Amino acid sequence: MKRLLPLLLIFSVTCSLSQTVPREMDFGGMKLHIADGARRQIQKDVDRLTASQTYYGILVDRMNLYFPIIERAFAENNVPDEIKFLAVQESGLISDAVSIANAVGFWQFKDFTAREVGLKVDRGVDERLNIVAASYGAAKYLNANNFFYDNWIYAVMAYNTGRGGANKLVDKSKFGAKKMTIDNRTHWYVKKFLAHVVAFSPSVGLPHSENIWLDEDNNPKGMTLESVAKKHRADLELMKKYNKWLKRGTVPGDKKYTMLIPKHGKPPKRLIASNRNATSKPTKRIPEPKQKIYPTEIKPGITNVDKATIIPLNGIPSILSKDYDDVHSLSARSGLSEARFRKYNDMGPADKIIPSEFYYVKKKKGKSKIGFHVTKKGETLWDVSQQYGIQLGKLAKKNGMSIIDELKPGRVLWLKKTRPSDQEIAYHQVEEEPQTIVAIASSSDERVTYDDSDEIIVPVVDSSEELKKVSIHTVAPGESLWAISQKYEVLMEDLLRWNELPNPDALRIGQNVRVKAPVEEVIETKSLSTHRVAAGETLYAISRKYEMTVDELMELNGMTNTNLDVGVTLKVYECGNC
Repeated sequence: MKRLLPLLLIFSVTCSLSQTVPREMDFGGMKLHIADGARRQIQKDVDRLTASQTYYGILVDRMNLYFPIIERAFAENNVPDEIKFLAVQESGLISDAVSIANAVGFWQFKDFTAREVGLKVDRGVDERLNIVAASYGAAKYLNANNFFYDNWIYAVMAYNTGRGGANKLVDKSKFGAKKMTIDNRTHWYVKKFLAHVVAFSPSVGLPHSENIWLDEDNNPKGMTLESVAKKHRADLELMKKYNKWLKRGTVPGDKKYTMLIPKHGKPPKRLIASNRNATSKPTKRIPEPKQKIYPTEIKPGITNVDKATIIPLNGIPSILSKDYDDVHSLSARSGLSEARFRKYNDMGPADKIIPSEFYYVKKKKGKSKIGFHVTKKGETLWDVSQQYGIQLGKLAKKNGMSIIDELKPGRVLWLKKTRPSDQEIAYHQVEEEPQTIVAIASSSDERVTYDDSDEIIVPVVDSSEELKKVSIHTVAPGESLWAISQKYEVLMEDLLRWNELPNPDALRIGQNVRVKAPVEEVIETKSLSTHRVAAGETLYAISRKYEMTVDELMELNGMTNTNLDVGVTLKVYECGNC
């Protein structure tokens, strides 16, 4: 969590910049004209990519670590520099990312494709997880595509569709073209790629939030990670994080391998990322904010080094408690009086601080954007109020409870609206949770480990058509937010926004995650119409008629049950085929 403060300070300014899709772009030796319809589509993706300052900052940190390596590989193989942003699109620059199609690593190679471009994939080594080897492999693959099309836009498209798929979509008159129009007919993958170029170009070259840079050891033959770390006096855990390609034992001697050495401090100029092929004026680097001058002690016992790392949670500034924290230290670090801190977090005079818990430093809200919560064993009303950022009293009132009432596992709590007085308390059957869960799901570069005894039952949905109907996904052990976004074909930044998650790491095993846009967001992109209920009609039949789900129909009309009265007018989505 320490890393988030500089991220928020630097990237809150970056994200506030107006990153507008231009009408003309230079790319791969071509002049691209972006038609108005395509500009609007690309702009929506740009806005989504920059919506979460925290997630944007995490990606910028990764790309400024890895881009110098990708830039070198591309420059040596005459691949346009801008295509480096494709790695952000493909994997979020997570070294061990795995897609639902079993593509792996920075550049999302399947094993047979990886071997075709010269990468080693076996039990001891997987070079798809090695940014140096994988980037040279990506350059080779991209060059092979461009050899056929003499058009880098088509080469990028073929990275997603394969050459066979691209052959059905390309316009042969554009082979070797110097000008090209991007319009509504252009493949979605290309437009999403251009959105990444626009969204992230201004932040290329910014310093890493923890001042980390990556050196290289090009001769680690016969050495283990431990021995290389000792040789360079590097942190072993960081070495493991940045060298997951070496799965076991020592580095083989069958070819040249590069080991990454994480170091702290200012990187050499050659290892600062740049937009080498960009023709537009680069965005000025955003200077690091001047630190405020604090007295030696803010309060007795609280020094300058203990200042808070404030991050948004549920749209409200919050602070993560440490093992040694109490109300005195947390209130001081967040700049609040102890009385106000307790009030914001619904704490009584005798309540203690729980380690590794988020506490709010501004007033919580009166409701959540999420409609309901099913309680787990051991959860209290206060736990739920903190999880969703709802005032404890308001949460209790919505559910006809007292703030000290005990919660039974499986109870459905109303978070957005008040449970009608004539509606009985609902319960869902919940599995008995294991006593010890040893890890959280994560989308960071850390592998997730967990106890094999922790069996989380997650429904298996195979059909892509069935996946489109799913609104809520239950997080399984080892599952990352990135993997969930790939499964349901949604952007990770959308998942962050829909679930009010502060960052991709704020994911727990067994957590329910919304994987479909909430109805309020869907309304913004769809026109509304009305439907008058006829005798014998059901919610299911009406939802099918207007290509909606029953949940969407109920949420759109504020319904709490499926009962329908004849003659009632319902809001529905306008449907051209209805």
